[in-house]
Amino acid sequence: MLQHLGQKTKQLVQQIEESNTKDHLAKATEELQKTIFAACRKAYKIKKFKLKINNNWWNQSLQIKKKELQALKRRTNKSEDDNKLKYQLQLSKKQAELKKEAKKAKRNSFRNTCTKTTDPYGRPYKAVVKNKHPPAELFKQLGNPSSGDTKSFALKILQELYPPSQSPATPPNCFPLIQEPQITKNEIRRILKKAPTKKAPGFDAIDYIVLKEVNNSFPEILHTFYNKCYQLHCFPEPLKKGIIVLFHKDGKEADKIKSYRPVTLLPTIGKVLEQILLRRLNHTLKKKNILHHNQFGFREGRSTDDAIHQLAEKIQDAKNKQLHTMIISLDIQGAFDHLQYNSIRNSLDEINFPSHTIETLKDILTDRKVTIQTAQGPVSWSQQQGCAKVSCTGSMFWNLVANEIISEEWQPNVHLQAFADDFIFVISEPTGAKLKATAQAALTKFQHWTDKHQLKVSTEKSTTILISRLVSGPRVKWDNQIIKRSTSLKYLGVIIDNKLNWADHLINMKTKLTHLHQKITRIAGTNWGLNKDLRRRLYKTVAERMILHGAAAWAYPLSARQSRLLNSIQRKFLLNITGAYSTTPTAALQVIEGILPLHIKAEQEAVYVRTARLRKTSNYNNINFNPNNYEDGTTSTKFHPAIFQLEDRISLKKQFLPVPGLNIFTDGSKIEDKTGSAFCVMEEDTTKYEWMAQLSPFNTVFQAELLAIKEACLWASKTNQQI
Repeated sequence: MLQHLGQKTKQLVQQIEESNTKDHLAKATEELQKTIFAACRKAYKIKKFKLKINNNWWNQSLQIKKKELQALKRRTNKSEDDNKLKYQLQLSKKQAELKKEAKKAKRNSFRNTCTKTTDPYGRPYKAVVKNKHPPAELFKQLGNPSSGDTKSFALKILQELYPPSQSPATPPNCFPLIQEPQITKNEIRRILKKAPTKKAPGFDAIDYIVLKEVNNSFPEILHTFYNKCYQLHCFPEPLKKGIIVLFHKDGKEADKIKSYRPVTLLPTIGKVLEQILLRRLNHTLKKKNILHHNQFGFREGRSTDDAIHQLAEKIQDAKNKQLHTMIISLDIQGAFDHLQYNSIRNSLDEINFPSHTIETLKDILTDRKVTIQTAQGPVSWSQQQGCAKVSCTGSMFWNLVANEIISEEWQPNVHLQAFADDFIFVISEPTGAKLKATAQAALTKFQHWTDKHQLKVSTEKSTTILISRLVSGPRVKWDNQIIKRSTSLKYLGVIIDNKLNWADHLINMKTKLTHLHQKITRIAGTNWGLNKDLRRRLYKTVAERMILHGAAAWAYPLSARQSRLLNSIQRKFLLNITGAYSTTPTAALQVIEGILPLHIKAEQEAVYVRTARLRKTSNYNNINFNPNNYEDGTTSTKFHPAIFQLEDRISLKKQFLPVPGLNIFTDGSKIEDKTGSAFCVMEEDTTKYEWMAQLSPFNTVFQAELLAIKEACLWASKTNQQI
């Protein structure tokens, strides 16, 4: 492939460099895509694979019984009167036997497959636990169109999913542009290095694997192309075409178009350009401190832990002051699908940093098209609003538009925060009448913002909870409709109740993990299925991570009742891992497997998150953890992407020179649940002494390193030699 592409490299680079208008650049982009695709076609053979159904459970015994059944059927059809009745009875008996044997063979085959698997997340896990749904074939789900062909029906789908926008076009920017450094080869290489290789390509069929090979062998192609786009502040039109794949939403009616979630497959060349622009925009936003600190979604260094902890802290503060508190969760209908392009352009202009980055980002919003593939050919439609689900810039565009309402001046007792399109109010007042007036005023102000940007709030999905001793608390309305009140609401996967004791959340997690345990037992039985190591890995990486989500808020500190509940959840998984009797004590199961009790693990997780991420002082087991004693991580947005040269900041040279005499080198490692510890004594280039040990699978790499240092110190003290 690279050999075929290398013959046209100079021609491609020259055509890109000679492009002085957007139309010329669009033609050069098409030529680049065609050339890469043609090189792949010449180098790689295209084979048509027939779908083979591998019936491992079908054996010779079942085949014989099937032939006997077919022969008996023929004999029954030919016989008459009493003989026919006798054969019919034999036939029904044979059918029951064959059905029973087939069912038994299927079960044994599935058990053998689970037992032989070496990947905990392989086919058995995906089939039973993950339960992935393939993209929906909308034409089969909705039935054939009543009139017209499949093309007209596909066009109707696109028109309903992407309605035309009524917002007027904004005039172009006339301010002089601020000069920024050109796009460097290191920027492109760093983005492609982290690009996932299993993502589906766009209409040009060029995936990240091919693009990485192209950039490694001919970096000047993409370097010249992206700099030309940056120079002309143009996002080429061929990179704006997206293929729509529809996924059915769980619990929605299958015969409605709105019950399907559209996912857009975009060209990978355009995705890399978006990443380049996004990193430069993030640097500008960080430098000018534009995004509000109460927006937690799609921001480096921010997470759901920050959002959940801040919300719980605000509610607890109001509760400690004995104020009547109302929490209002607002759900915006199809926030990303209905985001207006004019709103995005205005938000980019409000940054007050006219540059090639901003102008190129604006060009992404023009002449976008979405396509559905049909049996009669592709059907295209102009996308005049909304951002693609897989577009990395869509999340930042939403943050810029939402930043307007979050940055508004609110009353002292009104707190508004957001994680992407999930908005939540915490409003506190000393009396019920003031609480209602303040809450209604805040909703009215929020409604002005939604009306301005043509967004709609779903009153059916919006919820309020009241933390108060009022017998009949105040009700609030949205567009003359009362927002329903509940005793709890779900926010970012954590259920917050009106007592703030997290009982509803833990009960909900127990139900979810019970269902997960039932699914795991289908692929890991008592004496068959996944082996012990795979079961343990599934527990550590799936079950444990599910229950520990948001632990910084609900697990600091834990009550005795919560600890017992967590241990009861953990017990089911420990019994499945060990295969022990059901009467075995939970503490014994934890010791046998070397797995920490779940309530201790939750408290450790809470202290770690509070100290390392939230930078809060924490206490665990009478030990104070001050975040100032630990290094705070730095974000990549602190440096301009063109200036930040990671390769120059990491030295691969020797960092020290051996001291004359004896030198001890220690190390600990952990690979695939195999933990080892070792040290060696060197004198110049000669090994004088070696020590190594294998630890238990549940030991960490840090414990292995500490053990190596300890043993090295003991050896040095015994030998009485100068080290």
